[in-house]
Amino acid sequence: MRTQWVDWEEAWRDALYGSSGFVHTGEAPVLHFRTSVHVGTVLADALAELLDRTDHALGRPQVLDLVDLGAGGGELLSAMVDIAGAPLRRRLRPSAVDLRPAPMQWQLPWLAQLPERVTGLVIAHEWLDAIPCPVVQHDGNDARRMQVSADGTERLGVALSGPGLAWLRRWWPLADGERAEVGLHRDRAWQQVLRHMDAGAALAVDYGHLRTERPCAGTLAAYRHGRQVRPVPDGSCDLTAHVSLDSLAALAPGVHTTQAEALDNLGAREQPQLGSWLRQAVRTGQIAELTDPAGFGGFGWVLHPTNIDLPL
Repeated sequence: MRTQWVDWEEAWRDALYGSSGFVHTGEAPVLHFRTSVHVGTVLADALAELLDRTDHALGRPQVLDLVDLGAGGGELLSAMVDIAGAPLRRRLRPSAVDLRPAPMQWQLPWLAQLPERVTGLVIAHEWLDAIPCPVVQHDGNDARRMQVSADGTERLGVALSGPGLAWLRRWWPLADGERAEVGLHRDRAWQQVLRHMDAGAALAVDYGHLRTERPCAGTLAAYRHGRQVRPVPDGSCDLTAHVSLDSLAALAPGVHTTQAEALDNLGAREQPQLGSWLRQAVRTGQIAELTDPAGFGGFGWVLHPTNIDLPL
């Protein structure tokens, strides 16, 4: 039987978002991978502080948007709404945005796309890494788009050209045999998010890398039932690749930092006494996990304020 070859970007998109793709399985994302959102309430507490700083910078508007872009199971948005005090909740307009259906018994707005205009805070936690992009490999002469078969076998395809090639040359130059994921589509998606902002801030949080330390083999990976598996574009696994954080940060004035630095700046280690040594020990362990450079501490944060001054 003749092998059918498909460009990796196209196969990736269909495997995630096609009619029988991974996001339409109806399974909760937490069944397949664990992330910072699932480590207690430390992240939600810190982001609630960022929301309060945004609210203050905006002059405490009558309506304050809080948008969780790529909400997954909705855990982060739900936790942040619970943390908000009653006066803020009366002004808060929370929205979860995801292509997945809303979880059972979900009570907050659940949208398929970003609200048209936003005044407040948009949080994209591991959203950009799920945007498919060209997978390329340098053959000694050109960066060639990789093709893939249904069983995950790969081969070299056509040479990369146009804006994608210009992005690669600027942000991820390759040597012979090296691979990359071309982040132009992610940058454009983030630019689109920023266009929706009337005032406030947009925050992207993702595993990522910088030009000075790009991985020579790329970062395309797959996860199924909590385990990393071989990337196969058959809809059975979550396909993801790390984000070029410096190209993202360069799109607009803002702040680029590590998760550890961001959590420190937002007071994660300065929470009041929690009432028992056990609770304090649990929180200390959660902070350690969230700031471990070999784990969730490897996340990068990119914050882009719009029409406000908001240092992080």
